[in-house]
Amino acid sequence: MQMILKKRILRDFKENLPRYLALGLMVILGMYIVISLVAAADTIIKGSAKAAKAQSVEDGQFSLFVPMSSAEQKKLIDAGITVEEHFYLDCKTDDDSVLRISAVRQKIDRVHADPGRLPERDGEILLEKRYSEDHRIFVGDEIGIGGRLFTVCGIGTSPDYDAPYRNLSDSIVDSRQFGTAFVNEADYQRMKEAGSSIQAEQYVYGYLLNGGLTDKELKKLLQEEIPKLTQFLPAKNNIRIKGAADDVVINKTTGLFAGVLLIGLFAYVISVFVVHTIERESEVIGTLYALGIKRKELLVHYLLLPVLLTLVSGIVGTILGYSKFGVKVQMGDTYQYFSIPDFPVAYEPYLIFYGILMPPAVAALTNLLVIYRKLQRPALALMRREQKIARGRNRDLGQMGFVHAFQIRHFLREKRTAVTVFLGMFLALLVCMLGLNCYVLCEHVRTDSVADTRYEYMYTYTLSAASPPVPSGEGITGSPDEYPLWEEILPEDGEEACGMNLKKETMGYNIDVTLLGIHPDNPYFDAPVEEGQSKILISSAMAGKFRLKPGDDLVLDDEEKDRRYAFTVDGIVPYSARMFAFMEIGSMRELIGEKENYYNIVFADHALDIEPGRLYAVSAKAEVEKSAAVFVEKMRPMVRMLMSVSALLFLVVMYLMLKVMIDRCTVPISMMKIFGYRNKEIRELYLNGNLAVVAVSAALGIPLSKVFMDAIYPYLVSNVAVGLNLTFRWWMYAGLFAAILGLYFISTLFLMRRVKRILPAEALKNRE
Repeated sequence: MQMILKKRILRDFKENLPRYLALGLMVILGMYIVISLVAAADTIIKGSAKAAKAQSVEDGQFSLFVPMSSAEQKKLIDAGITVEEHFYLDCKTDDDSVLRISAVRQKIDRVHADPGRLPERDGEILLEKRYSEDHRIFVGDEIGIGGRLFTVCGIGTSPDYDAPYRNLSDSIVDSRQFGTAFVNEADYQRMKEAGSSIQAEQYVYGYLLNGGLTDKELKKLLQEEIPKLTQFLPAKNNIRIKGAADDVVINKTTGLFAGVLLIGLFAYVISVFVVHTIERESEVIGTLYALGIKRKELLVHYLLLPVLLTLVSGIVGTILGYSKFGVKVQMGDTYQYFSIPDFPVAYEPYLIFYGILMPPAVAALTNLLVIYRKLQRPALALMRREQKIARGRNRDLGQMGFVHAFQIRHFLREKRTAVTVFLGMFLALLVCMLGLNCYVLCEHVRTDSVADTRYEYMYTYTLSAASPPVPSGEGITGSPDEYPLWEEILPEDGEEACGMNLKKETMGYNIDVTLLGIHPDNPYFDAPVEEGQSKILISSAMAGKFRLKPGDDLVLDDEEKDRRYAFTVDGIVPYSARMFAFMEIGSMRELIGEKENYYNIVFADHALDIEPGRLYAVSAKAEVEKSAAVFVEKMRPMVRMLMSVSALLFLVVMYLMLKVMIDRCTVPISMMKIFGYRNKEIRELYLNGNLAVVAVSAALGIPLSKVFMDAIYPYLVSNVAVGLNLTFRWWMYAGLFAAILGLYFISTLFLMRRVKRILPAEALKNRE
C-alpha cells in the first residue's frame, strides 16, 4: 500500500507541476537571499577579525598637542605599552579631493597591499582601496599631491580606516572626496617641510595594551605623565575600526529571523494546497480508512511532498546562496562602501544546516497541524464528501443584488485563502517598505542636508583660537596653558562658535554628537539659544536619530574627561546635516571652564584666509552636497532588488491563492457554463469579487507595514549617524496602492486562462 501511496505522490507532483515549481522557486529565492545575506555577513565579520589580527590593529589611539619626548615614550614602554607614531597630513590632490598622508607603519595598523607593494623608494605611494576605485587609479599610475607627482606602487587597506571617515563626527563615507595614502618616511618629512598640508599636522599615536594596563589606566597615565592630551580613543569607540563588521551584524540577525518568517509563509501556502487536495480526494481517503489504512500513514503521505519540496529547494537555495552569484553579490555593497581586503567565503556549519533543514522543518510543522485536523473526520463523512458549512454562508444580505451577494458568500467560503493572501501581501509589503524606507532616508539626507547647510565653510581649529600651534621637537613639556598666546582676533567676516565632541549611546553604539555654542543671532542656524547651562536645542537629525522631543532629558558623555553632561531639550532646530546640540556660547564657555573669548570653530559664507597650521579640519558646503548624494547612489541597487523581490513575492502568492479558489470552484464554474454563463460573467462572479479583498488588504497592509517597518528600521541603521526622516509623500502611498491593484489584474489575466480551460463536462464527471 505504501508503494501505491508513493506513486500517488509522483502523480500529484506531475499534475500540479507549475504550482509546485512556482512554490519551489519562491523557496529557492527566499533561501538564496537569506543564505547569501547571512553568509556575506559571516564572511565579513570573520574576515575582518582575521585581517585585524594579521595587521596588528590598534587597541586604541590618542592625540597630543605636540609630539612626545623620548622620555615620555619610555614611560609608556616601561608600563608595557607598545606605541607607534601615526602622524598625518591632509593634502589636496590635483582633482581637489583630500588624501590623508602617513608614513608606512611598522608595528601597529600595518598596511595590507593588494595589488602592488608598500612604498620603498622616494616618489612612491600606496593608495587606500576605496579611494583608488572611486578615482579609477591603478598600480603604475601617477597622482599629483600638493604640487608633487607620485607613482602608485600599491593599493591596499589599513585596519584603522576600515570605514574611511574623514572626521569621526562624519555620518557618510565619501571616498570620492577623501582617502588615505602611505609614503616612506623621507617623503613624509619632505611634504611636511614643504607645507603641503591644508591643516596642521596631527600628532596621533596608536597603542597596543599587550595585556597590561586597561584603556582607563592608560588614559590616567597619559593625563598624569604627559599633560598634552587632546583625544583618547579606544578601538571599541572608533567608528573607523571594524566598521564593515559592525554594519553587517544586523544583516545576520535580521536575515535569520526573516528566513523563518518567509519559509513559514510559503509552508502555509503549501498547506492550503494540501487541504485542497485532501478535500478533492476525500472519497479515496474514506475508502482507504475503510480498507484499514491508518491515519498515521496518510499523514506521512500528505506530509512527504511538502517536506521533500522544501528540502530540495532549501538545498538548491543554499548552494546558490554560497555561489559567486550569492555571497559575492551581497558583499558588493560592503566592498563599495568600506575599505577592506577581499575575504574568502566563510562556510559556517550552522548556516548550512539552517539553509537545508529549516525549510522542511517549518513546512512539516505547519502542514502537520493542518493535515492532522483534516484527517480527523470519520471515514463515512469523507466518502460522502461532506463539507463543513462555512460560518456566515446563509447570512441574510438583505436586498443586495445577486452579483454582490454571490461575491460575498464566495469570500465567506474562502476565508482561509483570503487570510493567506493578506499575510502574503503583508510580508511582501514589509520587504517593499524596507526598500522604500532606504530610498526616502537617502533622499531626505541628500536634499535636507544641502538645504539646511547655510554656511559655505566651517573651520575647526586644532587648538583654541587664543593658542598658537607649538613647534614639534624633543623636550617640550608643560600644559597647554603655558604655551605662548596669539593675538585674540576673530577672522574678518567669520562667525565664532565653540564646539566639543561628545557621545550618545543608542542601541549598543556610541554616536558622536557635537555640542555647539553659538550666539543667538548666528546667521547660519535657526537656533534661538538662551542663556543657561542645562538647556539645549538639538538638530532635527539628532531628534530623529535618538527619538527626542522638547522636554526630554538628554545625557551626553565626554569620554576624554570622563564627564557626563545632563541637559533638557528645549527645542528642535531644522538641521539635517549633522548631530548638533546648540547652546548659548557664553553658557557653554562657563560649562566647560573656558574664558569668555574662547572659540574653536568659525563659520563663514566665503573662504577665509586662515593659516593651515591653525586648522584641524575644514568643511565646505560643496563637500556636503557631494557627500549627500553618496547615500542615494550606494543604496539604489539594494532598493531595486527589494522592490523587485516584493513584487515577485506578491504576484506569486496572489496567483497561487486565487488559483486554489478557482480549482475549488471547478464544478460550480462548469455548471455555470452549462447554463450559458460567459467567461466575462464568470470572471465578475469569481475573480472580480476578490478585488475588494485585495483593495481592503492593501488599504490595511500599507499603513500597518509602514508603522511596523518604521519601528524596526532604526535598529537596522543603529550604527549610522544620520537623522531618520522616513516620511513618505502622499503619492508614494497612492502609487503603492495602484501598483498592488496592477499586480492583481496581471494575476487575473493568467487565472482567466485557467477558467477558460474548465469544460462543462467537469460537472458531469462528479454526478452520483
